[in-house]
Amino acid sequence: MSAGVKRVYIETYGCASNLHDSQIMMGLLSSAGYMLVDSPAESDVNVINTCVVKTPTEHRMIQRIKTLSSSGKPLVVAGCMSKAEPEVVEKHAPTASLVSPRAISRIVDAVRSGLEGSRAVFLEDEGVEKVLLPHIRFNEVIEIVEISTGCLSSCAFCQTKLARGWLTSYRPGEIRRAVARAVNEGYREIWLTSQDSSAYGRDIGTSLPTLLESLIKHVPGKYFIRVGMMNPLHFKKVELESLVKAYSDDRLFKFLHLCVQSGSDNVLRDMRRGYRVRDFVSIVDSFRKAHPMLTLMTDIIVGYPTEDWEDFEMTCRLIEDVKPHFVNISRFYPRPGTQAAKLKQLQPRELNKRSKILTALCREISRGRMEEWIGWTGTVLIDEVGARGEALGRNYAYTPVAFPGTDADGLLGRFVEAEVVSAKTHCTIGAIRRVIG
Repeated sequence: MSAGVKRVYIETYGCASNLHDSQIMMGLLSSAGYMLVDSPAESDVNVINTCVVKTPTEHRMIQRIKTLSSSGKPLVVAGCMSKAEPEVVEKHAPTASLVSPRAISRIVDAVRSGLEGSRAVFLEDEGVEKVLLPHIRFNEVIEIVEISTGCLSSCAFCQTKLARGWLTSYRPGEIRRAVARAVNEGYREIWLTSQDSSAYGRDIGTSLPTLLESLIKHVPGKYFIRVGMMNPLHFKKVELESLVKAYSDDRLFKFLHLCVQSGSDNVLRDMRRGYRVRDFVSIVDSFRKAHPMLTLMTDIIVGYPTEDWEDFEMTCRLIEDVKPHFVNISRFYPRPGTQAAKLKQLQPRELNKRSKILTALCREISRGRMEEWIGWTGTVLIDEVGARGEALGRNYAYTPVAFPGTDADGLLGRFVEAEVVSAKTHCTIGAIRRVIG
């Protein structure tokens, strides 16, 4: 290594969009001649890409910022915390440079400033489309393509709007080129990600179904597309029938991440979600009618300040009725700058009680959903390596399939014919019959 080459360590937290942002920062820094290292002990400058979706996450970010800052090395704080709570960062690391999610194209400038002994602040939208920026992937099978940033909602509990702003959709042609490039380079699983995929295109005169139809038509090859999280609110504005039809193509995972947040219309109104429970159920029914083995994921916030016991029971009944395969359960935490933070909060003991009840229910339902696949035989894409080096994959419905005792070397990125022989709470257990491509 040349004595003049500076080493950068990047630490990443949060959602797929944050992962993609880190990949871009790595790509830009590498292109600028910096060396990327795996540990802050090896670095000349440290970068932390933050998430503040929950209070415990924020506390972890503060601890990591303090620890990295105490090393005496230049620090760049990127991600949602830098934009939503810059004063918190400045309190614990006053010399740290700041880079917001919409300004990651300035990461090289921020790193250079730190190394020169000065502090840079890039918090405004630089207006750069991220889709085709250079990036370094974390997984040799999965490509993350961000289709938009920001959102159209104004939920009473969420800091996303504070961190990422209003919806900005990226141009369909750029997205199509990014997907085609990844497929041509051998990537077999494409994640289309954003803060709200169902809102895509509302600001530029297009829609998610139109984007998917374009990808299906113009990007040939053997691959799967995973569509990211969607909000029931915006299905009133897009052509639901067209979206369900687009899912009929073999290259789209039959996977729907539709976040409901509560089973009570009263709580949804207080959250300012903009839809009713029946809207969520109707969308799920439309997808399941066309795609019976669809994998459904949803999100629930337990213990919103106005949620009484009856509201909570409504949520449990909704989960029992709809039976989603996976549920992201979050205990409510007041986030600074949001309306919900001003409300009287429920007691922690009550939050814990409700969370435990719902978690047990969801685990039982998930186990039952996984058991439905026992005896199924079909194609699985091997897309991960397990903790013991075993192959992990997904079938056409994005159902996780683990292959205990296998060696993922030589299988990663391959399609295999497999049989599901048993199930656990959150995955199925498979046996590989043959490698098919």
